[in-house]
Amino acid sequence: MKVNADINRRAVAVLLGLFVLFSGCVPLYYEDDNSPDGLFNRGQRTLEEHRFNEAHYLYGELVKKYPESEYADEALYKKGYLEVYLGKYEDARNSFSALLKKYPESRWRFDASLWDGVLGELSACKNIDDEAGLSVDERKGGELDKKLKILEAENEELREQLRTLRKLLQE
Repeated sequence: MKVNADINRRAVAVLLGLFVLFSGCVPLYYEDDNSPDGLFNRGQRTLEEHRFNEAHYLYGELVKKYPESEYADEALYKKGYLEVYLGKYEDARNSFSALLKKYPESRWRFDASLWDGVLGELSACKNIDDEAGLSVDERKGGELDKKLKILEAENEELREQLRTLRKLLQE
């Protein structure tokens, strides 16, 4: 009997030890806090842990459920940023455009505007290439180079206009 009691005590001690050991190891992002704060904080943690798809989902949920939240504009920006990282360029452009429309006073407006412009140029270049219907040989033959020079000239003109605007804003 004494042997069985010893075994029972040891088994209970081992089980109790395992429970204590593993009960504190549940990751925080499994919590059920679906408030704006909870979603944003979970998004931040998963982003820091390089769990990009999960962070993208959490930021998207925050924007969808709480568009008036203090975190909504930043969540939408980070959602767009993650879409760029994940190669979802059209979705990213839509996210940045939505930020510019929905949150005109956002501190993320400037960054979103830059991304929107870059993605717009990327889309335009892809469309030019697709519409031209150039074969690989034609691209190598210089047709693509001519179109790129035209785009570079347009970009330089836009840069000059941006410099002029900055000077005007400083005055």
